[in-house]
Amino acid sequence: MFRMIQASRMFLCRTMGYHPERSPICLITLSNDSAERFCEFDMPQKNGEDYRMPFAIGRKCSLFAIWIIIMGLVTGCAPLPGSPKGPQTPTNQVSRYPSDAGHQKTDALSLLLVPDLEAVTQSDEHRHIFIRHFAVTSLPEISRAQSEFVTAATAAFTAENKQAPGQEAIPGVELNIRSHLTAVSSKVVGIRINTFSSSLSDSGTQYRTQWFGPRDSAVRGSEDLFGTDDDWTEFKEFVIQAASADSRVAIGNILDLDDEWLDSVNFDFEGNALIEFDDNVLGPGSTGPLVVTVNAARVAPLLSTFGVLAREASTTPSPRVQLDTSQQADPQQEDGVPTPDAGEGSPEPPEEQSSPPRNINCAKTKCVALTFDDGPGPGTGKLLDMLKAAQAPSTFFVTGPNAKLRPKFLKRMAAEGHEIGNHTWSHRSLTALPAPTIQREIDRTNAVIAQAVDHPATLLRPPYGARNSITDRLARTPVILWDVDTLDWKHRNTAKVIDSAVNQSSPGSIVLMHDIHSSTIAAVPKVLEGLRAKGYTFVTVSELLGPVGLKAGESYTRALRPTTSPGNKVAKTLR
Repeated sequence: MFRMIQASRMFLCRTMGYHPERSPICLITLSNDSAERFCEFDMPQKNGEDYRMPFAIGRKCSLFAIWIIIMGLVTGCAPLPGSPKGPQTPTNQVSRYPSDAGHQKTDALSLLLVPDLEAVTQSDEHRHIFIRHFAVTSLPEISRAQSEFVTAATAAFTAENKQAPGQEAIPGVELNIRSHLTAVSSKVVGIRINTFSSSLSDSGTQYRTQWFGPRDSAVRGSEDLFGTDDDWTEFKEFVIQAASADSRVAIGNILDLDDEWLDSVNFDFEGNALIEFDDNVLGPGSTGPLVVTVNAARVAPLLSTFGVLAREASTTPSPRVQLDTSQQADPQQEDGVPTPDAGEGSPEPPEEQSSPPRNINCAKTKCVALTFDDGPGPGTGKLLDMLKAAQAPSTFFVTGPNAKLRPKFLKRMAAEGHEIGNHTWSHRSLTALPAPTIQREIDRTNAVIAQAVDHPATLLRPPYGARNSITDRLARTPVILWDVDTLDWKHRNTAKVIDSAVNQSSPGSIVLMHDIHSSTIAAVPKVLEGLRAKGYTFVTVSELLGPVGLKAGESYTRALRPTTSPGNKVAKTLR
């Protein structure tokens, strides 16, 4: 009977013109168990056993089941059990990737909407961990909730992927946490968190949205957006109806929809609810992002007072200039970036024109290239002051979101003779990504750089130095690694940064540091002093490697020692 029902279902779906993997009635999958239950009366037990109808009636029941399927198809594929009541139009949607509006929300609103918000960047180059979360002075609950989330996720990741001291990074193991601003007003802030975690046993992305009110003592979740338990239940039914139409969704999973699966509910600019499901939650083929859209007309009547405010802050975001807390925005804020004192460095480029090209031949001169990754950070202006005073051109490999947040620092870098390189958008290990995603990581960052300084980056540094022939080809620029790692991300110790940079460098070295760490910036004056005392000339990476010609798609760790021999070549990476 079971096989007959299943075969009939698929045949009729195709005959009636319905997609057997997309129409809800066609997606119903019956196990042998559920087929038997089709023909089981709900009657008292007899002698301790369930009472079942005779076989003859069972045969009629199987025909009746087929008749039900036919009627479902003829009437337009009736909704699955548990579908919400009321009009079925406009329909909900499921997408493999967010819609344009949803995608814009994914990229987040501008951080400049919250003047006292700081993007906090952390990294562990050894374990392949990169984190970017938020702290807001006027809303300390945001800082606390974001920090607690990051701490818990990092602890869980490191416990699962233990590494012995000195052990090389485990291939394929990575943690990447990034916060995005999804809603802003004077009353509500919404922050969406993407957590990609990859281990030897599993990998995938999890999504969560934290909601905050003006005077909250605790972070709010998705359920707080809805008025009553019944409203929440009806919203879940709309989600079930929409998700059931996707061929990658296991119907059994979605019918047992867990509240924890709905911990990332946002709104697009049209007021539709966007529900992001963690990878593989709804089925082994649902690796995401799998985004369910519930139409605005259906969502609006179900929202709580806070939910209405959250939706308004998403559809029509407004700057938090006049905070509802007792604190006001710090007047020392300019375009979302703290306006530093004289001692903190200014983001503004100097009034004079850019420095003229220098005629330095590092094949004959004792050169060293200082490089700074992951910024620009809050202290990059102070670093630029130091480099300007020492006349030490350097190379900055910037991440897309930080470059977008602080474009004035990029303008100043270019004006003062520094070189700007691409360090990708999300700081993901590129060798773990498909080619289209790698290209997007590079192109998005180049677009932001070009917007600031009128041209894209001419160099790429892959996060963690993870590269292969595919990433090199997609870079379309020279790929720059390093031969001196100060490990500033690990120990956060100024003295150790100075010692590594000064004593491990040799003519032709490329030195790796990070301008997101205050301990590193504090070390720079002594690094400059120590290297100059040894006779080094400070150059950009292109100046260091330029004499023999940098080639797109080739990777470089350093230049060879200066020599007068005409046959000298640049040393390429052996990784």
